[in-house]
Amino acid sequence: MQLAAEIRMERGKRSARRLRKQGLIPAVIYGPESQPMPIKLKKQEVEKFVHTFSEAKPVTLQIKVGEEIQIIEAFVKKIQIDKVTDEVVHVDFYKPAKGHAMKIEIPLRVIGKPIGVEKGGIMEILRTELPVETLPTVLLEHIEIDVSDLDLGESYHVRNLKLPAGMKVLLPPDEALVTVIVPKGLQVEEIAATTPTEVEPEVIKKGKKVEETEEEKE
Repeated sequence: MQLAAEIRMERGKRSARRLRKQGLIPAVIYGPESQPMPIKLKKQEVEKFVHTFSEAKPVTLQIKVGEEIQIIEAFVKKIQIDKVTDEVVHVDFYKPAKGHAMKIEIPLRVIGKPIGVEKGGIMEILRTELPVETLPTVLLEHIEIDVSDLDLGESYHVRNLKLPAGMKVLLPPDEALVTVIVPKGLQVEEIAATTPTEVEPEVIKKGKKVEETEEEKE
């Protein structure tokens, strides 16, 4: 993904409002190895890609500095949305340091249909993003979770994930990410279905005992 940008000289809320009226959106680039760089983006371009932005997806910023174009690889860290108009009002970009890990959230993509759902259970997705500490070189745009083998009452935990070397999950190993809930009604039906087979042998046994007793009397 590429976005064109320009250095922003204006500062403050008033100047930010003026920029938005001009069809521009104020933004900033920051990171451990550089000073914050105020920039401005075209509103039309930002709105075009806003639904595809992710902390795990790099953005190539082509920044016009005088007569030159500076290229910076960064990640969207925060998007501020106006609560009334739902318009983007500010964007924060993070430029990671080379060879150093960064903390981001990677989208989780659930695939497959659990066995438990086939039996009447309900799948509940507990997390849609995974907080990790990772090197930029092993970054994943998303992580797939195959839940096909999950039965009634079972869960997919953090410890079940298979991640590349250089990526660390910032959650406990026993935390559930996806679970298959057993509805109360389903539990009642299972009990009702097993009750006849449990009671019937006892009745048959009692009947046999009565017959044997009568034969002994004869």
